[in-house]
Amino acid sequence: MPALPSDEPRVLSVEEVHAEFEKLLRDRHHMGLRNLIGDTLLEPRNPFQNKRRNAKRWVVAVGGLSLLGVLIFSFFHLR
Repeated sequence: MPALPSDEPRVLSVEEVHAEFEKLLRDRHHMGLRNLIGDTLLEPRNPFQNKRRNAKRWVVAVGGLSLLGVLIFSFFHLR
């Protein structure tokens, strides 16, 4: 009698399912809130270089204009 094919469904224990699920989650380094924020605010990653990414131009511009607005507001209203 031939052996059962390896793709035959079998009953798994809770520990086996939990271990496989944890392995799948550990393999997803490209997902997550931190990576979403980093990819939105920072320059694209270069997979061939391992260095810190700089902020995008629009982030620097919005930050600078916001800081300028806070300085002007504080100068005129806190005198």
